[in-house]
Amino acid sequence: MMVMQYADEGNLRNILSINFNNILWREKIIYLYWSAMDLKYLHELGYFHGYFHSGIILRIEGSSYISDFGLSGPSNEQKPDSKIYGVLPYIAPEVLNGEPYRLSSDIYSFGIVMAELSSGKPPFHKRKHDNGLALEICNGLRPEFGEGTPEIYKKLAHRCMNANPNQRPTANELYVILGCWYNFCDNVKYGYEGEEVKSVFKEADKEIPNISTSYEKKPDAIYTIEHLLSVICCQDSKLVDLEVPS
Repeated sequence: MMVMQYADEGNLRNILSINFNNILWREKIIYLYWSAMDLKYLHELGYFHGYFHSGIILRIEGSSYISDFGLSGPSNEQKPDSKIYGVLPYIAPEVLNGEPYRLSSDIYSFGIVMAELSSGKPPFHKRKHDNGLALEICNGLRPEFGEGTPEIYKKLAHRCMNANPNQRPTANELYVILGCWYNFCDNVKYGYEGEEVKSVFKEADKEIPNISTSYEKKPDAIYTIEHLLSVICCQDSKLVDLEVPS
């Protein structure tokens, strides 16, 4: 039996929905830093999370933690499977295409959360989470960012969401970069200068009060775990019996 501490401040998705315009960039970065740290420790054990999204990032006594490890598993034991589980907007395209889940699939999901933190809105909230969306994700569709999002942030998020799993950063790399951003420190390896990082995020803070977080979610936009039947054939842009139960 696993006992979890009560998340007194809720999950990240709920926090963004009620308080987005009061969350400055440094606080957004610390959410990501803590999440990257948790993923780093998990990946170092050879396990992927398998269900990473904003609803499993919990705020507890001023810190945040990732939760819900029901789909976690060892990365070296995965085999191709026609059954796909998860929240469609966060599922990596290679998984939708029938490839086994891997550590880098968590990183893709991390990039989607980065976009969500930027805009304050769940990914693809205007879209029905169906066959068409799954195919578009496979063919390169990615969520939008909020107004004024720093280019260095978007660049890192796009690296995470790269269609090629081998081109994505590792959890350890994210941990190092986000720690550098949070502390406004220099990092020669990744080309960051502390004062420049501080300046771009301080400038981006000015846009936060102007970003509208109101949105109308489609009834078929589902942000809880679903069983997606069968997979997508991206090579010839066809769907193979992919269904999202209502």
